[in-house]
Amino acid sequence: MVTMSEVKAVIAAAPSVGAEATQPQTKKRRASENGITVADIKNGADEKARVIDESYFASYSDIELHRTMIEDSVRTNAYQQAIFQNTEEDIRGKVVADVGCGTGILSMFCAQAGAKKVYAIDASKIAVHAKQLIEANGFKDVITVLQGKAEEVELPEKVDMIVSEWMGYMMLYETMLPSVLYVRDKWLKPGGKMYPERAVLYMALGEAQWITKYEEGTYDFWISLNHVYNLDMSLLADHAVARYKDVVHVHMVAQEDVLSLPTPVCDLNLMTVTAEDLRSISRSFTLSSMGSRRLNSMVLWFDVWFPGGFKLSTSPDNEDTHWQNTVLPLATAPLQQDTQVKGELSITQDLTNHRFLNVDLTYSVDKGEEITRCFKMDDNCNDNDF
Repeated sequence: MVTMSEVKAVIAAAPSVGAEATQPQTKKRRASENGITVADIKNGADEKARVIDESYFASYSDIELHRTMIEDSVRTNAYQQAIFQNTEEDIRGKVVADVGCGTGILSMFCAQAGAKKVYAIDASKIAVHAKQLIEANGFKDVITVLQGKAEEVELPEKVDMIVSEWMGYMMLYETMLPSVLYVRDKWLKPGGKMYPERAVLYMALGEAQWITKYEEGTYDFWISLNHVYNLDMSLLADHAVARYKDVVHVHMVAQEDVLSLPTPVCDLNLMTVTAEDLRSISRSFTLSSMGSRRLNSMVLWFDVWFPGGFKLSTSPDNEDTHWQNTVLPLATAPLQQDTQVKGELSITQDLTNHRFLNVDLTYSVDKGEEITRCFKMDDNCNDNDF
């Protein structure tokens, strides 16, 4: 007979995602907060969008969230270095708009680099703290904080450059980029610069080890209860495993667990891309496996480039960032060297909440049966501890 201590050992063998991860255990970015759901909104599309945006901006009032982002040295150092490397050509004596300024740290980098004027725009209450920080650092004559939506603020002049850290998980989550593009179209001078100026989302085959460990642990737990209580609970075993695979996971993937070379899902020129282009993105792909492994996921990450060629990467090949990687769990399938996985990946903005994304994947392994998986990338993608 299995003892209760043995059952507890099985539970311990089914760790949360975080227990196996290398990422820091800090508060993560969310597309919405405060318990507001679409079901609470009954006054039409405009009112729905307004409440969703209020919830989104309220989440960015949380100082701990800004600590998470600034503490990401890969992210923060990349922006600082890109700004300082291009001081003479793009920034010194120029007018800058910082869209979604948060604490104002990027605005202050621009001021340090010699910007003549910086307009720091943020719709959340963090703008109050940004103004205080800017004054405390002696930049109040250079930086003006404008609290309001990017689409609604009025600038007193056109700008030479737009800087923004708009990227969410899987690059497009949160749907902040359209706000940046609105400012670009309305306020950027001809020949002006975008920081970053290019963004590429990649996908590759993966064998995420923590998925296998969770599946084995949770399955064994429900099976083992039969020996403890003489009750068959095995029906829940398959449900528990299936639930895990229905969720988009935000998690670092080890370099050795990426099973193919990457292929781009989208390659965005930030000078020309439109908000309409972002509503639906589809990519047909063919990925060839490297070695004999077990496919159990698609792995996505992104890189962005700044003028001058400086790159910020969230690749598994590089140092971890707070964005981590995005993992789409799949049914486990064996791969041999050069096994081809073909299909199509589509990313569309969710109709009920424009901050969320729908991710649809159709694929086949080695010309086998076509499989379709549909994921919703919402706040649950942050909550991997089941």
